[in-house]
Amino acid sequence: MDLQNRAEAGGDGHDESVLNPEMPNETDLTKKERRRIEKEKLKGMGTGKKLQYIWMYYKIHMLCVLLVIGGVCLGVNIYRHAQMKTVLSIAVVNAGNYDSEKVEEDVLKTLGTEDKYAEVSVAQNLMTDETGEDFDYYARIAYVTEIQSATVDVLIMPKELYEHEKDSGMYADLRETFGDEVFESLGAVDDQHLELDGSSSVAEEFGLSYDPVCICLPGNVKNKDNALKWIQSVLK
Repeated sequence: MDLQNRAEAGGDGHDESVLNPEMPNETDLTKKERRRIEKEKLKGMGTGKKLQYIWMYYKIHMLCVLLVIGGVCLGVNIYRHAQMKTVLSIAVVNAGNYDSEKVEEDVLKTLGTEDKYAEVSVAQNLMTDETGEDFDYYARIAYVTEIQSATVDVLIMPKELYEHEKDSGMYADLRETFGDEVFESLGAVDDQHLELDGSSSVAEEFGLSYDPVCICLPGNVKNKDNALKWIQSVLK
């Protein structure tokens, strides 16, 4: 290739062999020789020029590294999430301001589980309408979805709402669920629910403003043993 053709091929100015015929073409260099030349170029540059140079010639490599790191982090998070197991799920109607993380940690301690992947879930997206006797439109959808998908173990609600819902067939018979002896020890008001007053620890933890506080279980409760353990702890 003559000098004119080499100059046209190296029009970006990067191939210094165009200006210096004695310098071999960079495509003919070994990897070791290329690294040595790159180091020499960087030594003669200021900080700003070095950064520009590195970004210009190595941005693809850096982006690839970032993508790999991001992929690894995403994979780890997905794996950890897949390992998590909900040991108790509580749905609270008209919840006030409260520290959900602290409540979940306290419930885990109460359950005494040693499984590092165990978690407690608290749903607070259930609100009543202006009458206080029924769910609002969106809460009704969320409520039915949670019940039918068996993703809730304990329901906490105002007495007015319970009275409105008690004949829906959604709630478990506590006597049948726990047996006569345990049922009697709970002091339940009827076969489907028990009540706590508005000054109870449950009302305080969840920032509830209603009195009494009704607790019941869905008919398809999955974690009934943990639900019972939690109920017994709040009755003390």
